[in-house]
Amino acid sequence: MRISRTLLGGGVALLGTIGLACGGSGSEPRASATTGASAPAAVTAVGSPVSLDAPLLVHGLPACLPPGSTVAGSPFAVNADPITNGGGAAGISLVPAAGDIHKGGNNLVLGITDVSGQPIGNAKVRLTFYDLSTNAQKPFCQLEPVASAPGTEEAFVHVHEGGVQHTHGGENADRAAYYSHVAFPKAGSYGVAAEAILADGSHRMATLLLQVAEAPAVPTIGEPALRSDNLTKADVTDIREIDSGDPPNDMHDLKIKDVIAAGRPLVIVFSTPAYCTSAFCGPVNQEVEVLHDRYKDQVDFIHIEIWQDRTTSTLNPTAREWLIRADGGLTEPFVYVIDKNGVIFDRWEGPVAQNIMEESVKEVAAGATYKP
Repeated sequence: MRISRTLLGGGVALLGTIGLACGGSGSEPRASATTGASAPAAVTAVGSPVSLDAPLLVHGLPACLPPGSTVAGSPFAVNADPITNGGGAAGISLVPAAGDIHKGGNNLVLGITDVSGQPIGNAKVRLTFYDLSTNAQKPFCQLEPVASAPGTEEAFVHVHEGGVQHTHGGENADRAAYYSHVAFPKAGSYGVAAEAILADGSHRMATLLLQVAEAPAVPTIGEPALRSDNLTKADVTDIREIDSGDPPNDMHDLKIKDVIAAGRPLVIVFSTPAYCTSAFCGPVNQEVEVLHDRYKDQVDFIHIEIWQDRTTSTLNPTAREWLIRADGGLTEPFVYVIDKNGVIFDRWEGPVAQNIMEESVKEVAAGATYKP
């Protein structure tokens, strides 16, 4: 079985069906933040298969190993080319859960769905990536991604600084996606084969065609962060003007430009808790709130609401500045980590949970800075 380029249309169409990312539209493309910026650091698998005691990690996310490599504790048998050799029965689909995939290093997030299009969590997954630029379609990267399921931890009461309480957690554990760090050496078409061991012990496999762009569509790792003059509580008469959450969170005291000028590390979450069609924005916000409570003495946190006026589809100017693509589209949620030098240290698109984010937040809290 070869990877068909016709899979691209089906995979992208499923993005809206699964609800792993939500989108909007806007009238203006973002100002270019990529001009003159250095490319994100890339970890590319080369050479013969290796045997490791632990996976290769980039800020806590599994990165590429040569196909056929082994990692201690893996539930998968050695299989350098599951497309040719077979990696499981049909019955699942592999779908992209984020849209900005580009040459160089990516925090790639993919979802797995069942035959009815519902997401599957609690799976063990191995991904094999194929370069489709030649007829050989050789695998060049293999890894086991980490599951991310925001809001699925045991329910607990979160207390805001003003004393308001609400419940976090308790979401369906199947509302999950799978993150890894993949470096694409060039733009073009790539195939992905996902081998999955489901919770019932069955082995399944699915393939997907990914289109990798020459450059990122929105600000990415290694670029200077935009020095935005975002609205804060001090700029509005009602905090609900800048936060659709119920209750609003505690991340509206600071301006991005001021934090960067002060040399403080920063986490920015772009989301619209009340209007996100995927229903992931609220849980992602809650995951960031937990990190805020844990690291707020070392790292500043800012939430940017997507909509200035949802009834007229008017975007918040700061969301437009960061997230509008050249085609006028927008996806969210996004979470950015900015180092003390004002450089984007890490970023995630889609249903990201604290287990994915915390390593990078911890690193910038300790003074780490971006290094090409």
